[in-house]
Amino acid sequence: MPQRVHKKSRNGCLECKRRHVRCDERHPICSNCATAERLCGYGSRSVRAAPRSVLPGAGAHSALTRPIIGSAPPGPAGDPSPAPFTNQPVNMLHIELFHNLYTKIRTTFDPNRSIPWLADDVDYSIMTPYLINELLAFSALHLSIKRPNQREYYRYHAAQLQTNALSIFKETSPQVTRENCVPLFVFAVSLGIHMLCDTLIYREGDLADFLDRFAHFFRVYHGVRTIVNKAWHMIQGTPLGPHFKIGKALYKFNGCLGHGCESLLDKIYDANLGNNLTKIYRQAIESLQSCLNVIENWDERHVGINAVTTWPILMEIEFGEFLEQRRPEALVILSHYACLLHQFRNFWLFGESGAFIIQEVTKYLGPEWEDWMAWPNQVLRS
Repeated sequence: MPQRVHKKSRNGCLECKRRHVRCDERHPICSNCATAERLCGYGSRSVRAAPRSVLPGAGAHSALTRPIIGSAPPGPAGDPSPAPFTNQPVNMLHIELFHNLYTKIRTTFDPNRSIPWLADDVDYSIMTPYLINELLAFSALHLSIKRPNQREYYRYHAAQLQTNALSIFKETSPQVTRENCVPLFVFAVSLGIHMLCDTLIYREGDLADFLDRFAHFFRVYHGVRTIVNKAWHMIQGTPLGPHFKIGKALYKFNGCLGHGCESLLDKIYDANLGNNLTKIYRQAIESLQSCLNVIENWDERHVGINAVTTWPILMEIEFGEFLEQRRPEALVILSHYACLLHQFRNFWLFGESGAFIIQEVTKYLGPEWEDWMAWPNQVLRS
């Protein structure tokens, strides 16, 4: 009897070749790797099949935590050709994303090139794969917004790279140490801002869907605060320390409220909501005023943008729960925050999200909350 010839998979993924099993060459993740939740790579291009839950408490509302394992995305020119750069030794997409990160995104958050980790200490990033994947994912998200004709292509890769970053992060479960406190901090902040942008820009559905996604982002972003608290004394001894110290002092509440925040806090007091609710709402309003002060006192645009992204990290975790519960006072406070988003609506990170929040919350709450929503609607009209 003639011996059965085994047909080799010459273009199979690296993982299947390492395990000496036949690969179906499916892109971006072959069936073997998708089933076994392994890292699937073709040449230098690797995508990890995400585990069933990549973040503790992560819900199904964010597309960022779901891998896309169906058909491949359109190519960079909009054509449906699958798996670009499959057989090339250098992944040109990643080079493009890295170049975009350091020439476009960096000038947004640090135009003066004053933050050390963005300039001199890039070796921190190279040594941490979860951070590299997240930074490239954030760059892909930026290009998906700036290049609308290629939106699906870049958003696809933003989701894949972030899924890979979260999977690596979960597998390594890094504890905060003096050696990794900087990349860990940068990863947490980048992840939070990425999710904030995706939630604000890619609004799919009505206000309820948006609030669910925002609350999910809020829970993840709260982890940044946990890392900051753990890493605070360690970061002080790094090149990032002086800038971190200045930033922390910048958002300290000075005891004075502006007209809009003062009027809102008076309404909270008059509502007799109880000590716990009142305390959390007061802290949210005071933090909002701190961000407003930074925007008003600094003429530099990038400082204002950083202030807008900072407010969610200053909140107590319970505030996100109040948004999920659709508590009207929490929705009103969110609408006051939307005034900051609206002020920077021409910036790619926020778009028209501020107007969306104010208009949708106004409709949801109805005429009886008109007085509470007076300032946000005034800002929107002006």
